Amino acid sequence: MASTGGFALIAPVLGDIAIALGPTDSIIWLSLVYTMGLAVGLTLVGRLSDIFGRRYFFIFGTALGCVGAIVASTAHTVPTLIGGQVLIGLSASTGYSYAFIIGELIPVKWRFVANATIFIFSFPTAGFGAAISTALILHTGLVLFILGLSSGGSLYPWKSAAVIAPLVIGFICLVGLFAYETYVDIKEPLIPIHLFRNRGWVASMLSLSLGASVYYSQAIVWPQMTANVYAEGRVMWGGLVSCLVGIGITIGEVIGGGVAKNLGKWKIQCICVITLGTLLLGLTAICTPNTPKTAMALIFLATTFIGWNEALVLPICTISIRSQEEIGTAAGIAGSSRSAISTVASTIYSVVLTARVTKTLTTQVPAKVIAAGLPASSVADYMAAIAAGGTKALLDKVHGLTPEILVTGATAYQYAYMDAYRTIFLVSLAFGGLAILVSFFIPDIDALMGSSVAATLKGRTKVTEEGVKGPEA
Repeated sequence: MASTGGFALIAPVLGDIAIALGPTDSIIWLSLVYTMGLAVGLTLVGRLSDIFGRRYFFIFGTALGCVGAIVASTAHTVPTLIGGQVLIGLSASTGYSYAFIIGELIPVKWRFVANATIFIFSFPTAGFGAAISTALILHTGLVLFILGLSSGGSLYPWKSAAVIAPLVIGFICLVGLFAYETYVDIKEPLIPIHLFRNRGWVASMLSLSLGASVYYSQAIVWPQMTANVYAEGRVMWGGLVSCLVGIGITIGEVIGGGVAKNLGKWKIQCICVITLGTLLLGLTAICTPNTPKTAMALIFLATTFIGWNEALVLPICTISIRSQEEIGTAAGIAGSSRSAISTVASTIYSVVLTARVTKTLTTQVPAKVIAAGLPASSVADYMAAIAAGGTKALLDKVHGLTPEILVTGATAYQYAYMDAYRTIFLVSLAFGGLAILVSFFIPDIDALMGSSVAATLKGRTKVTEEGVKGPEA
């Protein structure tokens, strides 16, 4: 619950935080550093705790999260807040390691149900994080790559050295890491390359990662869309509606884990739910400012099916490996991939949304308010006031602004924002399409659903016997 809260409580209110601590183009990093912390930490926790044991990694991770929470909660600037969030993200890599802890202690055939039980306890933060945070308001390789990607088109032009250099250097670092792990003879490699030769594990890992990118991106986009298009000043209503992404994901995880074993046909389940989730999310592009109920229904159903998919492929990542002695490593690398791909996806969504919002607002809103009677010389002041929060004190300073023009402007903003968000839902089809494609390579694990336990309180046993040994590519 604490690990999910580190993201779920913050992502829906990034705009409010930016206004409170000062206008900044770097606020998106508050969510990106969290998923990057997971991307780095999960592989380390999984692999190193496989070798040295779990206990002290989890103690240290919990303590690190406490420190991060203290730093973030006392921050008076965005950079300090981001620094605290880095610590929280790294700490969350221990909390999100439940997949292989449960996998070790529970018989293989009950892993799905056990994970579903864990998902229930994340409901307060993952499900209602947006409402809770709104109520409170009312009352290195990967890092460089993401730095370049997120700066392009916003902080710096795409062709500038500030964008190109981090992208190139970050990409080279990532390639160098995998080359080193592949060709250097290492006794205990951080990333065992043989995992990537297991087609079933790779497909499950990619499906997990691409599905999670929907949650992390929509946890940011949907609350903004709710506030800018549908809330119409109803702040708490907007906070509650923003919860639909987290609630949908969590309910889907619980349902998927609860019924997976009884339904069987694991590959077919994965193909069906990820396809439904992708189609429903894409259909949200047809919504308008006048169809809030339709948008809410589509978002809820889409994320429910995405959560169902995660409940399936996460345990499959721990079952389809060749030896259960590597369960921490396999789950850790899968979790790191999940967070890394989600970070890249969130960055892409953010860059696309920023470009589209800039274009739609600047081309649609001025024409509407000028036609309604606002002097052209006051348009810039009007839009600056809206961007700063649209308070009565700010709007009163705009020359020539009348209540009728305010109504026209509010409607123009709704449609301009909706046009921008429509692009995001269309972009989601690309990620969902890839998830559907890799689902066809997910292994059937019926033969592996035995009663073997990978570890007991007496110590870990070498589990490679029939019924547990994963399929090779």
